[in-house]
Order: sequence, then structure tokens, then C-alpha cells
Amino acid sequence: MTSAPARRGKAYAPRMPLEERRAQLLDAVLKIIVEQGVHKVSMDTVAREVGVTRPVVYSVFSDSDDMLRASLDREQAAALAQVTPLMSAALASDDPAAALLEFLDGFLTEIQKAPDRWRAAFSLVDSATPKFRRRVDRQRKAATALLEDYLRRTPVPPGTDVEMTARVIFALAWEAGRLLLSEPEIFSQRRMLGFARTVIAEQFDVPAQPD
Repeated sequence: MTSAPARRGKAYAPRMPLEERRAQLLDAVLKIIVEQGVHKVSMDTVAREVGVTRPVVYSVFSDSDDMLRASLDREQAAALAQVTPLMSAALASDDPAAALLEFLDGFLTEIQKAPDRWRAAFSLVDSATPKFRRRVDRQRKAATALLEDYLRRTPVPPGTDVEMTARVIFALAWEAGRLLLSEPEIFSQRRMLGFARTVIAEQFDVPAQPD
């Protein structure tokens, strides 16, 4: 009499420390946001992306909103760590034209170091999820306010509309970052810096320098 074949047990994800698992899941959230959109983030999609069961995901996050908030907290902190030194250096300069160009150059360099982080930020601004869109937008407004305050404290040409200038410069930097990631073969960093140099030179009444 032959013995019955042994039943194969279900394959389970290997155990890992909580913080390591959390980081793994948040990496998956970021990937899904970039490739499919924020609306596709769920406990199921993250579990499938990582190759674990739903209970594994629930052992770290209470629901998809909790997971999204944690993802945004992590990426926001990392983005600020990238941008804050650039902003601090710009705000310490008494030459606004040179400072803004240096900031833009640094910003474009930094986003290429973490492209998915910044793709997610750009996409969340256009997201149909209002609370996440508002969260990113608050950071943009805070950065614009810092820039406006800086321009009020530095020598700018008489009659400069500081409020509009701050918004235009920030919009230029934001759109340059978006284009660099989406169409780098067309909108290279060098091309956008050249364009920004022309815009800033005209705004601040300084000679435009050749590339």
C-alpha cells in the first residue's frame, strides 16, 4: 500500500524585523504610485507587489490610508532632506539671480538621485485624491513663501512684483523637475538651466551668461 503524498505547505514570506518589513512595504507603495497612480494603492496591491499575504501587510499598517500617510511622511522627510541645504544656501546669498540659478541646478541634480520620490510628488499634485494633493500643495506654498520673503530682503530692481516673481520662479523649478524626469532626452538639465538663466537675467536686470 502506497502512502499518500505529503501535503505541501503554503509558502510564507520569510520573517523580517518590523522596520525592515515596513520599509519594504513603503517601497512597494511608492512603486505603485509611480507606475499605476495613488488610487491603485491598497492592502491587496501592496501585498501582491511584495509577494506576501494580506495579514503580513495588516501586521504593519491598519489600512491603506495609514499606509499612504506613512509613505508620504517618509518621502516628504527625505525630499526635505534633499532640498533644505539647497534652500538654505540660496537664502544666505545676497545675489538673488545667482542664488536662484544655483538652487535650480541643485534641485534638478537632487531629483535625479531619487526619481521615483519626485515622480510621486509631481503626480500627487495632479491626483484626484484631494487630501494627498493638498498635502503636497502645502509644501509648495511654504517653499514659495520662503522665496518671497528672501526676495523682499535682497536687492531686486525697483518695481519688481516680488509676490509674482516668487511664484513664477518656483513654478519654473517645479515644471523643470517634472520635464526632466518625464522627457529627459528633450528637456535636459542644461537646456532648462539655459532657459532659466535668460528668464532670471531679464527679471533681475543682469547680463545673461552664455552656456
